[in-house]
Amino acid sequence: MTNRYRNERIEIKLTKEEKEIFKKKLELSKSKSMGHFIRKCVMEAPIFVIDMNVFRRLQTLIGKNSGNINQIAKRVNTTGIIYREDIEDLKKENDNISKEIMNIQNILVRKYIK
Repeated sequence: MTNRYRNERIEIKLTKEEKEIFKKKLELSKSKSMGHFIRKCVMEAPIFVIDMNVFRRLQTLIGKNSGNINQIAKRVNTTGIIYREDIEDLKKENDNISKEIMNIQNILVRKYIK
């Protein structure tokens, strides 16, 4: 073992379910050995860190928009009148949602390209 190139050891414990998943993925990978599979996963698989605040902001914007749509629908069903300001507000909110989606896309593209 002293002449081996890879002489550091790592051990992990898995549940039965995790071990079954591991075995299935190992078989699907067609790797030469378990060690080869693990090295391939560790050394080649990208790690993504996702800032969930962007998604929370988007969820908030969508929630506000949905609430406003419901209020407008209730008023229209009651009075039969829809106001231009309501439509303009919805357009602004939809623009904000679109901007947030574009921000998410840009973040993902920048992370993927690196």
